Amino acid sequence: MDHEKPIVCVLDASTYVGFWILKGLLSRGYTVHAAVQKKGSEIEIEKKIKEMERVEDRLAVFSVDVLDYHSILVALKGCSALFCCLNSPDGYDDIIVDLEVTGAINVVEACAQTDSIEKIVFTSSLAAAIWRENICSEKDVDESCWSDQHFCRKMKLWYALAKTLSEQATWALVMDRMLNVVSVNAGLVLGPGLAEQVLNLPRRGSNCSINMGCCMHVWIFAA
Repeated sequence: MDHEKPIVCVLDASTYVGFWILKGLLSRGYTVHAAVQKKGSEIEIEKKIKEMERVEDRLAVFSVDVLDYHSILVALKGCSALFCCLNSPDGYDDIIVDLEVTGAINVVEACAQTDSIEKIVFTSSLAAAIWRENICSEKDVDESCWSDQHFCRKMKLWYALAKTLSEQATWALVMDRMLNVVSVNAGLVLGPGLAEQVLNLPRRGSNCSINMGCCMHVWIFAA
């Protein structure tokens, strides 16, 4: 007898990466809770997700506010894993940085308060590891590298700062809460084309490294 696959949550499913993770999970037979952040107006990906919900029995859409801890708990109910894909569609500034860090902390804390979450996959960015003074002085980037937040503030690299502080806050909290987490630090996301195979992504907690002279192409696929 085939065992039913567990329920997985994708938050924010309306980001580009989140949407293709959602599609990939559905194609593999998982039941998915698509947690979509509340925005001022509905974007095209949100409309597509709601259209999918009408025809896909294994998809449930939840409206969440990452600053509202309880709305996250509702979306996580019954889920065994979470793909956390936070991203600002309108770009970044110093205010958005603080909001994203707070959102990441709330998401992880909500996971810690559930009885069902077994693993968190946190989608970060290579930008969280490479930015510092004398950036060309280091040949390789691995899981021990972090962008210098003071350098990011000085150069107004708000996206890099948001990803750095969010991931650092996430790791600090999951270690305290004893949660199982892996972060994926992609260098470049391209699409919407489909790839034939998964590329190995740099992730913290593994012994991988990449050469600074290389450009990483990450294809998010649903097949």
